[in-house]
Amino acid sequence: MSARLQTIVLFACVLALFIGVNMLSERLLAGARLDTTQGSIFTLTQGSRNIARSPAEPVTLTLYYAASAATGRPELESYARRVRELLREFAGASRGKVVLREVDPAPFSEAEDDAVRAGLTGVPLDAGRTLYLGLVGTNTIDTREVIAFFDPRRERFLEYDVARLVYSLANPTRKAVGVISSLRIDGGFAIDPRTRQPTQTPAWRVMEEMKGLFDVRMLNAPTSIPDDLDALMVVHPKDLPPSTLYAIDQFVMRGGHLLLFQDPNCENDDTGGQFAFGGDRSSSLEPLLKAWGIDSPDGMVAADAAMALRVFAGDRNNPEPVPYVVWLEARAGQMASDDAVTGVLGRVMLASSGYFNTAEGSTLALTPLISTTGTAMAMPTTDIGFPPDPKALQKKFTPGSAALVLAARVEGAVTSAFPDGPPPPPEGQEAPADLPAHMAASTGPVTMIIAGDVDMLADGMWIRRQDFFGSPMVQRLADNGDFVLGALENLTGGKDLTTVRARRDTNRPFTVVERMQRDADQRALAEQAMLEESLRDTQAELDKLQAARSDAEGSPMLTPEQRAKVEEFRATMLDTRKKLREVNRTLRADIETLGLQLKFINTALMPLLVAFIAILLAILRRARRARAL
Repeated sequence: MSARLQTIVLFACVLALFIGVNMLSERLLAGARLDTTQGSIFTLTQGSRNIARSPAEPVTLTLYYAASAATGRPELESYARRVRELLREFAGASRGKVVLREVDPAPFSEAEDDAVRAGLTGVPLDAGRTLYLGLVGTNTIDTREVIAFFDPRRERFLEYDVARLVYSLANPTRKAVGVISSLRIDGGFAIDPRTRQPTQTPAWRVMEEMKGLFDVRMLNAPTSIPDDLDALMVVHPKDLPPSTLYAIDQFVMRGGHLLLFQDPNCENDDTGGQFAFGGDRSSSLEPLLKAWGIDSPDGMVAADAAMALRVFAGDRNNPEPVPYVVWLEARAGQMASDDAVTGVLGRVMLASSGYFNTAEGSTLALTPLISTTGTAMAMPTTDIGFPPDPKALQKKFTPGSAALVLAARVEGAVTSAFPDGPPPPPEGQEAPADLPAHMAASTGPVTMIIAGDVDMLADGMWIRRQDFFGSPMVQRLADNGDFVLGALENLTGGKDLTTVRARRDTNRPFTVVERMQRDADQRALAEQAMLEESLRDTQAELDKLQAARSDAEGSPMLTPEQRAKVEEFRATMLDTRKKLREVNRTLRADIETLGLQLKFINTALMPLLVAFIAILLAILRRARRARAL
């Protein structure tokens, strides 16, 4: 066989082998992924995988994406591709339980009508184009869940939003939430201190919103918590009997999820009627928290001048705004951005809140959800007084050196606060019958969300009720209600949903270049400030000299001294401008140098590295052959 024929046969064999390997890999490795991104942002968490496989019957996800409307907008096209890839990951991980459909709702088409009918939000763009990027999920019993629009600003919670939707379709019944509270948060009757007559009090707004999403059940001093509850919400646990504390303890031991709002100084505590003011208004689950490994200092509130809300104080006829250091406004910087409960909130307001930390030797993981700044201080509730004096509190405030945790997610295994079993009943009463078997420790890691403030739930801290031409209207002032609903939604979603956290943003800015730009801007601003100060000083000097000298006709004249001063100013100005140009030139040079280095690494260094390895292998192979001879 000639050398030419051998070459042709060898080439044909290599080509056939290449095609065969590709066909085989496509069949055997169709679902294989290699995610090398920081934080594995393109890989589903185990909780999401479990949720994708959880439906007893298949669920259908229909993605409506108007690709033509996003054409020419790289940021939208990139985000839509990210959404599509995530949904495909859910479908691939579900083992057939999640069916994905993709629909392009072209303008004036039936698909667009379906998208509008389903409740999706069309975002108008330029040239009359409308962008649809939403999801409709259905199950076999016609339950429907909708994400009206995938907002790019919520990209970090994209996986959580989809996992929550799939979980809702797999578990279509309303989640049951039990509520234990010593306050009339669900409405009722109270004695009006002015008329001493019973008057009906409305339910708190947060309860109204909870009832729209959950099966809410009020529990009055229960001796056991029903097993069919998905979560238990405890609000202002004041003077709870031991039997109720035991019921809460055992609910948590059985793996129940707890949402707790306690308060060292509940300003909305009216349990004492007209004598409530000046009395004890604190509440705590301290007997349980201490046993579980959580410390909440008694009689102490968090004060922070940097987060303080301003209130009017002083003379009634001439009030002045004063920072009230125990009324705090938490914004994005004080709320966990990587948690699904607080990551989407903008503002939460709290009044005389307590704080938490883990007790010594505790194995619990306490993750802050809402915290103070690093200059907060712990202030005794006795300093607040009645009526409170914001000015006096401001004078007593001393900046601290550490942040205080106002609300937190708690996870881990715990032991019962009642190691010897249920407490004995009160004298003259019989022990409750049919209590579940006592559990001395939790069956596994538990999940709780705890907050040190009850007042944050009250209407006055986050809404304003108004009458609009005879119709009641609610204006939201803060996101306190969303914090409660988000916490309950997260806790009732099962263990898998609570493990899905916010992911790293796929937008990766050039942080080094941005830092170089900021440094240069600071230098330029400093130079600019020097120039302006020099200009003001020189102008003042000129005005001073000009006022002292004028010609015979009354018009100002420049003396040699004034001319010298002007020339001096001009020289200073030119020198400063030269320095500014030098700063800008240095900035451009640094950035251009960095760019050249990156280009060299990407275009030259890697090929050179491959060539070097190839040469090294050739040398080693030749040396091995030489030794063999």
